[in-house]
Amino acid sequence: MSKNSVRLNICGIECVVGAMDSETYVKGIAKEVADTIEHLSQENEHASATVTATVAALSYCDDYKKAAADAEKLRAQIKDYLADTSRARLEAEEAQKEIGRLKKEVASLRARLGEKPVDQPAPRANAPIQRTGTYTKTNEEIPEQEGFVNLFQKTGSKGSKEDKHDKT
Repeated sequence: MSKNSVRLNICGIECVVGAMDSETYVKGIAKEVADTIEHLSQENEHASATVTATVAALSYCDDYKKAAADAEKLRAQIKDYLADTSRARLEAEEAQKEIGRLKKEVASLRARLGEKPVDQPAPRANAPIQRTGTYTKTNEEIPEQEGFVNLFQKTGSKGSKEDKHDKT
């Protein structure tokens, strides 16, 4: 990038500044400095241009130092966060390895006991068959059967077995 020569007028003082930044950026900075000096001179009308320029320079230097300190604090925080993240990632990997080891150990112990592995569902023995469609209600009354001996005969009296068979 080439060096730009920028002509500035700050509070009536003209100067030419060489800068690597664009002319628009440099003129914007010069306007900000001029506004600060003008504000300081309005607050104290008896202050000279040198005093107001010096106070403005002190103010900007203070802002710069505070911003640099804040940036350094942020860098340190980011560094700590990255270290914490790295530790947490390592702990998570170790925990996953431990989980795998414990799963193998549980499977081994289950095999010794003859149990089915937890990962595989147990087969459903004699599960009811799901059917769809309509069903008819069964007749609850059983008709009398002729010609067969009915072991569960309904009788009105408590007679002997012989009485039940001798109905001739």
